[in-house]
Amino acid sequence: MTIVEKRAKSPAEIKKIAVISVCALAAAAFIFVYARYGSALLAFVRDEAAFKAWLEGFKGGGAVLFVIIRAVQTVVKIIPAEPLEIAAGYVYGTWYGLALCMLGTEIGSLIIIGFTKLFGMKMLDLFVPKNKLESFSYLRDSKKAGPLLFLIYLIPSTPKDFITYLAGFINMKITTFMLITGIARIPSIITSTWCGSQLGAQNTAAAIAIFAATAVIGLLGTLLYKKYNDRLVKRFA
Repeated sequence: MTIVEKRAKSPAEIKKIAVISVCALAAAAFIFVYARYGSALLAFVRDEAAFKAWLEGFKGGGAVLFVIIRAVQTVVKIIPAEPLEIAAGYVYGTWYGLALCMLGTEIGSLIIIGFTKLFGMKMLDLFVPKNKLESFSYLRDSKKAGPLLFLIYLIPSTPKDFITYLAGFINMKITTFMLITGIARIPSIITSTWCGSQLGAQNTAAAIAIFAATAVIGLLGTLLYKKYNDRLVKRFA
Protein backbone atom coordinates (compact mmCIF):
# COMPACT_ATOMS: atom_id res chain seq x y z
CA MET A 1 0.00 0.00 0.00
CA THR A 2 1.43 3.36 -1.01
CA ILE A 3 1.37 6.49 1.10
CA VAL A 4 -1.30 7.95 -1.16
CA GLU A 5 -3.50 4.91 -0.66
CA LYS A 6 -3.37 5.08 3.12
CA ARG A 7 -6.61 6.15 4.76
CA ALA A 8 -6.72 9.85 5.61
CA LYS A 9 -6.95 10.52 9.32
CA SER A 10 -10.35 11.59 10.58
CA PRO A 11 -10.81 14.95 12.37
CA ALA A 12 -11.20 13.04 15.66
CA GLU A 13 -7.87 11.27 15.12
CA ILE A 14 -6.16 14.53 14.21
CA LYS A 15 -7.55 16.18 17.34
CA LYS A 16 -6.40 13.25 19.47
CA ILE A 17 -2.87 13.46 18.03
CA ALA A 18 -2.84 17.23 18.58
CA VAL A 19 -4.01 16.86 22.19
CA ILE A 20 -1.41 14.18 22.93
CA SER A 21 1.34 16.27 21.31
CA VAL A 22 0.44 19.46 23.17
CA CYS A 23 0.08 17.67 26.50
CA ALA A 24 3.35 15.80 25.99
CA LEU A 25 5.17 19.04 25.21
CA ALA A 26 3.58 20.74 28.23
CA ALA A 27 4.55 17.82 30.48
CA ALA A 28 8.11 17.85 29.16
CA ALA A 29 8.36 21.61 29.68
CA PHE A 30 7.03 21.29 33.22
CA ILE A 31 9.49 18.52 34.10
CA PHE A 32 12.37 20.54 32.66
CA VAL A 33 11.44 23.76 34.49
CA TYR A 34 10.74 21.91 37.74
CA ALA A 35 14.03 19.98 37.62
CA ARG A 36 16.07 23.04 36.69
CA TYR A 37 14.37 25.83 38.62
CA GLY A 38 11.88 24.26 41.07
CA SER A 39 14.13 24.13 44.13
CA ALA A 40 15.58 27.58 43.44
CA LEU A 41 12.11 29.11 43.00
CA LEU A 42 10.87 27.57 46.22
CA ALA A 43 13.91 28.78 48.14
CA PHE A 44 13.46 32.27 46.65
CA VAL A 45 9.79 32.47 47.63
CA ARG A 46 10.57 31.20 51.13
CA ASP A 47 13.09 34.03 51.54
CA GLU A 48 10.32 36.56 52.11
CA ALA A 49 12.64 39.55 52.44
CA ALA A 50 14.36 38.82 49.12
CA PHE A 51 11.02 38.14 47.44
CA LYS A 52 9.64 41.43 48.75
CA ALA A 53 12.67 43.38 47.55
CA TRP A 54 12.35 41.77 44.12
CA LEU A 55 8.66 42.65 43.77
CA GLU A 56 9.22 46.18 45.03
CA GLY A 57 11.77 46.61 42.26
CA PHE A 58 8.84 46.59 39.84
CA LYS A 59 7.14 49.38 41.82
CA GLY A 60 3.43 49.51 40.94
CA GLY A 61 3.77 46.47 38.72
CA GLY A 62 4.83 44.22 41.59
CA ALA A 63 1.27 43.33 42.54
CA VAL A 64 0.40 42.51 38.92
CA LEU A 65 3.49 40.33 38.66
CA PHE A 66 2.54 38.51 41.85
CA VAL A 67 -0.95 37.76 40.48
CA ILE A 68 0.65 36.33 37.33
CA ILE A 69 3.00 34.17 39.41
CA ARG A 70 0.08 32.93 41.50
CA ALA A 71 -1.96 32.12 38.38
CA VAL A 72 0.93 30.14 36.88
CA GLN A 73 1.46 28.34 40.19
CA THR A 74 -2.22 27.35 40.21
CA VAL A 75 -1.96 25.84 36.74
CA VAL A 76 1.53 24.35 37.01
CA LYS A 77 2.64 23.18 40.44
CA ILE A 78 6.28 24.20 40.20
CA ILE A 79 6.12 25.43 43.80
CA PRO A 80 3.58 24.67 46.56
CA ALA A 81 0.81 27.18 47.25
CA GLU A 82 1.47 27.78 50.95
CA PRO A 83 4.96 29.38 50.72
CA LEU A 84 3.66 31.76 48.06
CA GLU A 85 0.67 32.69 50.25
CA ILE A 86 2.93 33.31 53.23
CA ALA A 87 5.14 35.48 51.03
CA ALA A 88 2.04 37.43 49.92
CA GLY A 89 1.17 38.16 53.53
CA TYR A 90 4.75 39.20 54.26
CA VAL A 91 4.90 41.57 51.29
CA TYR A 92 1.34 42.93 51.14
CA GLY A 93 -0.24 42.17 54.52
CA THR A 94 -3.04 39.80 55.45
CA TRP A 95 -5.95 41.23 53.48
CA TYR A 96 -4.26 42.64 50.39
CA GLY A 97 -2.18 39.48 50.18
CA LEU A 98 -5.38 37.45 50.38
CA ALA A 99 -6.97 39.52 47.59
CA LEU A 100 -3.96 39.04 45.28
CA CYS A 101 -3.79 35.32 45.99
CA MET A 102 -7.50 34.94 45.32
CA LEU A 103 -7.28 36.89 42.06
CA GLY A 104 -4.36 34.83 40.82
CA THR A 105 -6.05 31.61 41.87
CA GLU A 106 -9.28 32.48 40.07
CA ILE A 107 -7.37 33.39 36.89
CA GLY A 108 -5.39 30.16 37.08
CA SER A 109 -8.57 28.16 37.67
CA LEU A 110 -10.18 29.71 34.61
CA ILE A 111 -7.12 28.75 32.55
CA ILE A 112 -7.39 25.16 33.82
CA ILE A 113 -11.09 25.03 32.96
CA GLY A 114 -10.32 26.49 29.53
CA PHE A 115 -7.78 23.73 28.89
CA THR A 116 -10.24 21.02 29.88
CA LYS A 117 -12.94 22.54 27.68
CA LEU A 118 -10.53 22.82 24.75
CA PHE A 119 -8.93 19.38 24.94
CA GLY A 120 -11.69 17.41 26.68
CA MET A 121 -11.33 14.16 28.58
CA LYS A 122 -8.40 13.09 26.40
CA MET A 123 -6.17 15.45 28.32
CA LEU A 124 -7.21 14.01 31.67
CA ASP A 125 -6.90 10.44 30.41
CA LEU A 126 -3.23 11.07 29.66
CA PHE A 127 -2.32 12.16 33.18
CA VAL A 128 -5.01 10.86 35.53
CA PRO A 129 -5.75 7.16 36.10
CA LYS A 130 -9.29 6.15 35.22
CA ASN A 131 -10.01 4.88 38.74
CA LYS A 132 -8.94 8.27 40.12
CA LEU A 133 -11.42 10.04 37.88
CA GLU A 134 -14.15 7.60 38.82
CA SER A 135 -13.53 8.26 42.52
CA PHE A 136 -15.01 11.73 41.98
CA SER A 137 -18.08 10.51 40.11
CA TYR A 138 -20.27 11.69 42.99
CA LEU A 139 -19.66 15.27 41.84
CA ARG A 140 -21.80 14.58 38.78
CA ASP A 141 -24.89 14.76 40.99
CA SER A 142 -25.92 18.37 40.28
CA LYS A 143 -27.99 18.64 43.47
CA LYS A 144 -25.12 17.60 45.74
CA ALA A 145 -22.15 18.95 43.80
CA GLY A 146 -22.36 22.47 45.26
CA PRO A 147 -22.23 21.56 48.98
CA LEU A 148 -19.66 18.83 48.33
CA LEU A 149 -17.38 21.17 46.40
CA PHE A 150 -17.65 23.80 49.11
CA LEU A 151 -16.69 21.26 51.76
CA ILE A 152 -13.78 19.88 49.74
CA TYR A 153 -12.35 23.33 49.03
CA LEU A 154 -12.93 24.47 52.60
CA ILE A 155 -10.99 21.61 54.18
CA PRO A 156 -7.20 22.21 54.15
CA SER A 157 -4.91 19.79 52.31
CA THR A 158 -7.52 18.46 49.88
CA PRO A 159 -6.61 18.12 46.16
CA LYS A 160 -8.32 21.39 45.19
CA ASP A 161 -6.45 22.13 41.99
CA PHE A 162 -6.83 18.55 40.80
CA ILE A 163 -10.60 18.85 41.22
CA THR A 164 -10.49 22.12 39.28
CA TYR A 165 -9.39 20.07 36.27
CA LEU A 166 -12.70 18.24 36.57
CA ALA A 167 -14.76 21.45 36.58
CA GLY A 168 -15.43 21.27 32.87
CA PHE A 169 -17.14 17.93 33.32
CA ILE A 170 -19.22 18.70 36.42
CA ASN A 171 -22.88 19.49 35.79
CA MET A 172 -22.57 23.06 37.04
CA LYS A 173 -22.18 26.53 35.55
CA ILE A 174 -18.59 27.74 35.54
CA THR A 175 -19.59 30.97 37.34
CA THR A 176 -21.26 28.94 40.09
CA PHE A 177 -18.23 26.67 40.39
CA MET A 178 -15.87 29.65 40.65
CA LEU A 179 -18.03 31.38 43.26
CA ILE A 180 -18.44 28.32 45.49
CA THR A 181 -14.82 27.22 45.36
CA GLY A 182 -13.48 30.77 45.60
CA ILE A 183 -15.34 31.50 48.83
CA ALA A 184 -14.39 28.12 50.26
CA ARG A 185 -10.67 28.75 49.61
CA ILE A 186 -10.57 31.93 51.72
CA PRO A 187 -10.00 30.42 55.21
CA SER A 188 -7.08 28.30 54.00
CA ILE A 189 -5.40 31.20 52.21
CA ILE A 190 -5.98 33.78 54.93
CA THR A 191 -4.23 31.68 57.57
CA SER A 192 -1.12 31.70 55.36
CA THR A 193 -1.24 35.43 54.56
CA TRP A 194 -1.85 36.16 58.24
CA CYS A 195 1.20 34.10 59.14
CA GLY A 196 3.24 36.01 56.55
CA SER A 197 2.05 39.39 57.82
CA GLN A 198 3.17 38.45 61.33
CA LEU A 199 6.59 37.51 59.99
CA GLY A 200 6.72 40.88 58.23
CA ALA A 201 5.92 42.60 61.54
CA GLN A 202 8.73 40.63 63.22
CA ASN A 203 6.14 38.88 65.40
CA THR A 204 7.79 35.50 65.12
CA ALA A 205 5.97 33.85 68.03
CA ALA A 206 2.56 34.66 66.54
CA ALA A 207 3.68 33.45 63.09
CA ILE A 208 4.87 30.13 64.56
CA ALA A 209 1.59 29.72 66.47
CA ILE A 210 -0.48 30.38 63.34
CA PHE A 211 1.67 28.02 61.27
CA ALA A 212 1.45 25.25 63.88
CA ALA A 213 -2.33 25.63 64.23
CA THR A 214 -2.71 25.56 60.44
CA ALA A 215 -0.56 22.42 60.21
CA VAL A 216 -2.70 20.65 62.81
CA ILE A 217 -5.93 21.72 61.06
CA GLY A 218 -4.44 20.59 57.75
CA LEU A 219 -3.64 17.13 59.16
CA LEU A 220 -7.12 16.77 60.63
CA GLY A 221 -8.58 18.03 57.37
CA THR A 222 -6.66 15.42 55.39
CA LEU A 223 -7.93 12.61 57.60
CA LEU A 224 -11.49 13.96 57.48
CA TYR A 225 -11.39 14.35 53.71
CA LYS A 226 -10.05 10.82 53.18
CA LYS A 227 -12.75 9.30 55.39
CA TYR A 228 -15.53 11.35 53.82
CA ASN A 229 -14.32 10.79 50.27
CA ASP A 230 -14.06 7.03 50.78
CA ARG A 231 -17.63 6.99 52.08
CA LEU A 232 -18.91 8.94 49.05
CA VAL A 233 -17.03 6.70 46.62
CA LYS A 234 -18.68 3.62 48.12
CA ARG A 235 -22.12 5.25 48.09
CA PHE A 236 -21.93 6.26 44.42
CA ALA A 237 -20.04 3.20 43.19
